[in-house]
Amino acid sequence: MSDLNLVHASQLARVTDAGAARRGTEQGELNLIADGAVALRDGLIAAVGSTEEILAEWGEDGVPTLDASGMTVLPGLIECHSHPLFAGTRHAEYAQRLGGASLQEIALAGGGIWSTVVATREATDAELLEQLRSAYERILAAGVTTLEVKSGYGLTAEHELHHLELLEHSRASTPLGLVISFLGAHVVPAGRDGDDYTSEVLEMLPEVLEQGVAAFHDITCEQGLFTPQQAGRLFARSRELGIPTKAHADAWASSEGWRTAVEGGAVSAEHLTYTPDEEIRDVGVTDTIAVLLPQAELVYMTDRRAHARLLIDQQVPVAVATDYCSSIHATSLSTTIGIAAPWFKLTPSEVLVGATLNAAYALALGRDRGSLDPGKRADLTILAVEHPDELCLAVGQQVISGVIVGGEVLAGPEASRRLGEQVP
Repeated sequence: MSDLNLVHASQLARVTDAGAARRGTEQGELNLIADGAVALRDGLIAAVGSTEEILAEWGEDGVPTLDASGMTVLPGLIECHSHPLFAGTRHAEYAQRLGGASLQEIALAGGGIWSTVVATREATDAELLEQLRSAYERILAAGVTTLEVKSGYGLTAEHELHHLELLEHSRASTPLGLVISFLGAHVVPAGRDGDDYTSEVLEMLPEVLEQGVAAFHDITCEQGLFTPQQAGRLFARSRELGIPTKAHADAWASSEGWRTAVEGGAVSAEHLTYTPDEEIRDVGVTDTIAVLLPQAELVYMTDRRAHARLLIDQQVPVAVATDYCSSIHATSLSTTIGIAAPWFKLTPSEVLVGATLNAAYALALGRDRGSLDPGKRADLTILAVEHPDELCLAVGQQVISGVIVGGEVLAGPEASRRLGEQVP
């Protein structure tokens, strides 16, 4: 189904798109419409307004209606940072960390990201594809309509290219819109020199582009992994080849990652837990989107949090994501939104913009999704609450009433039940 009228939403959050990611005071504006409605035609948003306006112009015979009375309707949630292609489990590491072990101690004992690299290399294609299918199912059920997926657990040209192929193949197992990122520079492989491995990633890049699967090159700039100089080489080559970039930065310590990402022209920089306040002020206004990952900070038990308020005050657009990966089993972006608000002391509206419009721009998809504007893809998330603020008070509860992707009602028994019921 691609034609549908959704009507009588208690609150409809348009998050109107003015052609760029939201920043500053605009970060927290949802552009709410009470008793709101959306007309969906041919998989796109045709019109948005009050229920009276939409039914008067678009209420033609034969078009199904979905009654959203008592519910909030958002632009489809967008997950802009995930690592779903992996094998093996690392839950024991979390227990060890809670018991007092350090990350370094766990890594020396064979744990950490490298343990996932080994397990993922050894897994069969069928096992990896099933892991992806299962993760996609849970991510969709939590309200997401578009999902960024990274490689990064291969770390050789052969494995990375193959994992990118598997991510491309996995599109057939989900209605989610997938955006694929190449993360060859995730960590330096065990026993390798950082400069030497950086050169190897540079050699991978033309093959990645020739393959034609990856939309982004994700580059790590972290203390003990890739230096600003090494990351700078990767950014420079990416610009030469014309592939947009992202960055993992400042997750474990201050590494000049934010400055390096902005100077490198990254579309987004992600984590930023340890980015110094003075560096945020020095860099100032930028179009690079700061993607913050509250559940990563919780799981990794960092002793500081990304300074979201300062980023917003400095006119930096902020997005929010789960960081679903082998060590963070956070498939619910709706739960992450509820955690992010008190964790970063952001308003619910600021976080919701960060998980819709700004997340779309973090994936270079702002002109296609992330807001309820005519002409954009008909992606909507329906919440079983009367106001969007309530999502942040419902952590751990099932508040997703329905998910619509490209005009298709895909998840949510309540939405399915109400579809086609007579609407006054």
